[in-house]
Amino acid sequence: MAVQAAGVTALRPSPAARLRPCQAGQRRTLKARIVCQADGQKPDSSTTAADAKPAAAEDEPGSPSAGGSVREALRAAEAAPGTDGKRRRQAESTDAIASSLTRRFGLAGGLAWVGFLAFGVIGEQVKTRLELASEEANTKDVSNAKEVVTPEGLRYTDLKLGGGSPPVPGYIIVLDYKAYANGQLFEDTLARGKPIVFLYGKRPLAGGMCPGAEQALSTMRAGGRRRVTIPPQLGFGDSGVTLRPTEHVPEKAGVVPPGATLEYELSLVRVSIPPS
Repeated sequence: MAVQAAGVTALRPSPAARLRPCQAGQRRTLKARIVCQADGQKPDSSTTAADAKPAAAEDEPGSPSAGGSVREALRAAEAAPGTDGKRRRQAESTDAIASSLTRRFGLAGGLAWVGFLAFGVIGEQVKTRLELASEEANTKDVSNAKEVVTPEGLRYTDLKLGGGSPPVPGYIIVLDYKAYANGQLFEDTLARGKPIVFLYGKRPLAGGMCPGAEQALSTMRAGGRRRVTIPPQLGFGDSGVTLRPTEHVPEKAGVVPPGATLEYELSLVRVSIPPS
């Protein structure tokens, strides 16, 4: 289309010509081509209604109209299949089972799975409460209990019989204790207000624990309390030990001299299955 201005003839490119660079770039992505076409189809102030009609007629099938916004063009590009003919995947839930059930059975399937998970959590809480109630009901104080002596020389006397679970290798143990070496206190978690938590049977032993104390725990139940006397060979032996402060227990600072006879008062607070 020619325009006469001040005796100079100028050629104005048609809308189809303006779209030609986008249409020629066949290697561009579908989203880029649609955005480019959407921008190129917007008429400027000098374009007449008659000029815009040919551009609308040259649109590709399925492309947005001249009056469509860029946002609509992007949505159309995301909904269209990719170059391999497969539909682009949309964001899904991180729970693969919930996503699969929702796609196959609709919203009811997803809600059923959520209900199943909630039932499992509530069931675990109820089980824990029942175990605690059973532990409290079966725990009883002991008076004038006889001292037990093992072949290794370990001696212990029960002060309270627990009604909970016994220690199992690999299970989590929550333990409060007082420990003396030759009559001198070197560790007291009750005064500190922080019981030790460790995996039963794991090496190295936690805190101020020794093989004799672990052996005494093996026949206890959660909720029980026991006084234990440990010979040096089941304690820290001829080397002794010095308890060092840790990140969680900065005030720990006990010393056990070499060849010391140990006395523990163990309170087994909890035995629980470690999380998977």
